[in-house]
Amino acid sequence: MAASRRDLPILRVLAALLLALGGLVAGNMGAGAEALPVRVILSHVPVMTTWGPPDANGVVMLVLEEGDIRADLVGLPPLGGNERYELWLLQSQSGETRSLGRFSVERDTPVTHVDFLLPEPIPDLGWDIVLVTVEPEPDPDPATPDPRRVLVGALPGTPIELQLVPPVLPKTGEGATLPGQWAGLVGANTVLLLGLLRLRRARWVGRGR
Repeated sequence: MAASRRDLPILRVLAALLLALGGLVAGNMGAGAEALPVRVILSHVPVMTTWGPPDANGVVMLVLEEGDIRADLVGLPPLGGNERYELWLLQSQSGETRSLGRFSVERDTPVTHVDFLLPEPIPDLGWDIVLVTVEPEPDPDPATPDPRRVLVGALPGTPIELQLVPPVLPKTGEGATLPGQWAGLVGANTVLLLGLLRLRRARWVGRGR
């Protein structure tokens, strides 16, 4: 059955996203040794989070081999002048932690974009959790995450992943009660983040020539 006229714009958007995703996958396959990003979904998990709004959530993309971290975070409230948010990696069995960087949230900003490029690769110590915490500034213990845990997410394929799956998918605003809408937003977000990662790598290659 042919699509109606009012469905055509939606179909065009979906087709564009599929083409973009296909191009990214093809580019990654052709790159050979190029590292692929790991996607982590963050949410307010009752068994682990201790602070912040329950509807906060986000998507993090990690490339450990390149020290490249990008994230889109939704629903985080602005903090006072003596506090900042911090992104962490955690190994739940050993308790090992590694800070990925600190960031602030501006007022009246629905989505906070985080972009860190560390000076060296992140060693793979079996990390299985990504955390967002609230930290004091100045911080008397900068190597240890504050107990105020705002968002938590498990790296895909790790044993702890099933323990952190929320009973209901995170809400992102009006109409977010539909699981399909959240899945679509995450999918589109992933395409955009992957595209940004590839643009950054292209700039690195250009500088090296």
